Amino acid sequence: MGKMIINILSIITLAILLRWISSDIMIEKIKKKHFIYCVILTMIITVAELGCSLTDNSIPENRWLSIFFNLIGFSLTPFVFLAESNFYHSEKNILYYVPPIINLMMTIASPYFGWIFFVAEDCSYHRGRFFVVYLIIFLYSVIFSLGKKLHASRNYPVYFRKRIIESGIVMFIGIMIQVVFPQYHTTWMMIAFHLVLYYALSCEMSSLMDGLTGLLNRAAFNKEMEHLKLSTKRTTVLFMIDINDFKDINDAKGHTFGDYYLKEIGKILEMVFSFNAQIFRFGGDEFSVILSMKPDDSMDYAGKLDSIIKSRQIEDADFPDVAVGYSIFEADINAWDTINLADNNMYKNKRTKENRNL
Repeated sequence: MGKMIINILSIITLAILLRWISSDIMIEKIKKKHFIYCVILTMIITVAELGCSLTDNSIPENRWLSIFFNLIGFSLTPFVFLAESNFYHSEKNILYYVPPIINLMMTIASPYFGWIFFVAEDCSYHRGRFFVVYLIIFLYSVIFSLGKKLHASRNYPVYFRKRIIESGIVMFIGIMIQVVFPQYHTTWMMIAFHLVLYYALSCEMSSLMDGLTGLLNRAAFNKEMEHLKLSTKRTTVLFMIDINDFKDINDAKGHTFGDYYLKEIGKILEMVFSFNAQIFRFGGDEFSVILSMKPDDSMDYAGKLDSIIKSRQIEDADFPDVAVGYSIFEADINAWDTINLADNNMYKNKRTKENRNL
């Protein structure tokens, strides 16, 4: 009875979560789609586990029902975390699916060969002789999903990664409890709990994202300033970037073109700064970058940015130029003074370019 109650509560929790996600108008479409896939798959598997609770080790007449529910549970489980891993990255790579497909094929063969599970003629359930293969593939999918989420959150404030790791550890403990003690159905209860936690975290992450460019927004920048910690081994640099004559572009070509150029500049900044950087849309036509670098690293980011902009201007004569200024965070200097210094350096660069074009 206890197993069934846990499964029923998990299904109710997932149904509520599905309703919340479906009615959420703020969540990005691609993330919403994969979230829904993930929750529906989890609900199906939890229903299958409920079916197993009712039919495993019962009467011989229930043997094929028991087999059916075990087939559903074991075959679909790794795909839950592949769906979850696509919340932020929609690219498809068939290699990611190879281990779950192997598990699917072995599970389908299990009623005949007893590879992943076996239900005897008296309806007694047993783990198969290759159950460990299922377990390895299951854990592979969990770790793969965790890695993708950590990668997707790399440019967010560090506490997001800590929360992802914490919720992942709790879920992993719940999975391992059921592996070691099969009589306790903790796996899907903890996965449902993990999905609720991650939905809450995703909502907070979405609130820190600029809807147009996909970069972090001003609120995220302010939070980063509050939690900024300087390292003695690395230099933390602030870049301020402003699009030159952006108002003229909006006035002459309309806001649709202006939005297009904002998104393109955002993509270029991601190309130039790539790793170890947090890129923000600071406001309007202004961007900021917080970069962590080694003392001997090249500082020629402004040169790289100018080079890419010039190549784009060859293709598109209307592509806007940018002004860049930077300053280095120091332990004994107020962070907002560093911001003002970078801003002043950016305006000096803007004036220099304007005078050069006269």
